[in-house]
This record gives sequence, structure tokens and C-alpha cells, in this order.
Amino acid sequence: MSFFNSKLRYAICAAIDLAMQPSHDACQSREIAVRQGIPGPYLDQILAALKGAGLIRSVRGAGGGYNLARPADKITIADIVRAVLRTDRLFSSFSEEEPPDLNAPGVTWIVRDFEEQIEGLISSRLASTTVADLVNRKVELDDSLSYMPGI
Repeated sequence: MSFFNSKLRYAICAAIDLAMQPSHDACQSREIAVRQGIPGPYLDQILAALKGAGLIRSVRGAGGGYNLARPADKITIADIVRAVLRTDRLFSSFSEEEPPDLNAPGVTWIVRDFEEQIEGLISSRLASTTVADLVNRKVELDDSLSYMPGI
């Protein structure tokens, strides 16, 4: 079972891809799509959501495309979750405004409490992980597989 749907996975991949490009260069969506294996029209929808949330910006004209709107270390994975899924919640279906029903039959309240604990752990990890953190992991992996690290 995956907590990340394809839309969220592709959005994170696109953000990492943009972060790995020179900040002064705009990347066209088709370039990102090819590098990351993301269907073009689907990527366009994802980029629109990221742009709407202020995570990326578009550059018009010749040489136009997309780049990050903020430094990669200022964009958390939680920011991407909110932009793409329009919710902070990946796991639990309960909302903060929905108080627990302590009189619920059986063990429903116990299960809900457990869901909330898991949601809290996931949310904390998403909020503490930046796009830059994942870029660094990619660079470290590439270096470990290279005969000439850093090149």
C-alpha cells in the first residue's frame, strides 16, 4: 500500500528536478517530463498546482519554462503535499475540526487515535524534509555510483 499517489510522487520528482538545474535557467515542462518519465499533460497539471501554491514560477518567452520560486531548502515536502493534494493529510481521513466521539461503539475511538498518531508522525517528517534534502540524497547516490565523485 502506498501513501503517495502518482500525482504527489511526480510533483516531488518535478520539484527535485527543478532544484537540480541552475537557478537562472528555466526548464521546459517537456524536459522535466522526459528526464523524470512523467506523462506531459499530467505534469502540466502538477506544475500548475505548484505554481498556484507559489512553489515554482513560470518564465515566458524564448528560453522560458519553470524554476523554483524559493530556494530548495525553503520548500518542504509538506508544502508540495498541500499544493498538490490540497490537504495536509496523507493517512488519516479525519479533520482537525472533527472532534473524536468518545461514545463511539466498540474501539472506533482507539483506532482513530492511532490514525492521528500516525498522521502526526508523517506530517512531522514531511514538514522537516526539504526539497534540498532530497536533492542532497540524489547527489550522494550519484556520487556513490560514480567512479569520479562530484563530477
